[in-house]
Amino acid sequence: MSVTQLFTSFVLVFSLLACGGGGSSSSGAAPASSSAGNGESTGDGGSNTSGGSASEFGEPNDQQIRPGVQITSSGSSCTSNFLYRANDVTVFIGVAAHCFSPDSNDNSVSPCEAQNENIGFDQVQIENATQPGTLIYSSWQAMQENAVPAGDALCDVNDFALVQIHPDDLDNIHPSAFVVGGPTALYTGLADVGDRVFSYGQSAFHFGVGDLEEKQGQVSDITGGDWIYQISSDNPGLPGDSGSAVIHEDGRALGVLSTVGVRVGPGAVSNGVVNLEKALNYAKSGGFIPASTVLLTADTFQK
Repeated sequence: MSVTQLFTSFVLVFSLLACGGGGSSSSGAAPASSSAGNGESTGDGGSNTSGGSASEFGEPNDQQIRPGVQITSSGSSCTSNFLYRANDVTVFIGVAAHCFSPDSNDNSVSPCEAQNENIGFDQVQIENATQPGTLIYSSWQAMQENAVPAGDALCDVNDFALVQIHPDDLDNIHPSAFVVGGPTALYTGLADVGDRVFSYGQSAFHFGVGDLEEKQGQVSDITGGDWIYQISSDNPGLPGDSGSAVIHEDGRALGVLSTVGVRVGPGAVSNGVVNLEKALNYAKSGGFIPASTVLLTADTFQK
């Protein structure tokens, strides 16, 4: 049986699981919020700009800390999305928030009530880094601090985390995403149904096969108060691909892979992708990360 046949021999719908350790913490005060529409730009704290051209980083290579590297915390593994910079010495790499919760395996537990790895946890392993990174933001923890009730729709759509890269490793970073390059900018506003997207995953279930790690699909629906892009593809994102970058066909950073449904036989797989603009706005407008935080961009997009 071929690797492709393995993926078309069953039907599942599940959250991408990549749990971290337990515990809870605080990451700064923020006003309460209780709507899946939260995350709109609100003043300087909610503005989203891109910065940091790849021209300052040179040519990318596989030994650098880049979008698409593996992130490991408390024995669980995810794939990173993009790089972000608050200032010259403060650089973050993005993941999914559920990668840092032991309750991500339990669908009966709301993200707004889930256990989370402590903010400040400084043993996050980043592929190609010489030093561990530090968890500085989890949307799951932020929503709890904002007293978002467990039944609120926002709990199920806001899935984004940031890990600070150790200063010793800042000479070995590059914003260019594996395989396709980009992001050339942050996607602002909403993409259209039918738009093509590209992604890359580090799941062990891809068996190291490049054609399975490199994924493309199209926007099939926009749900959750415009927080979630449903992406249809014949090549699924799988557990371990959680948190990975999703890039729009025009090269802009669109979202973060969060959930997946796998289906038997012909037809596309549906992936849930968090709207990156909204996720960043929620983190910045609430004061959880510096308002100066911007997406690091790359000069070249290859698709």
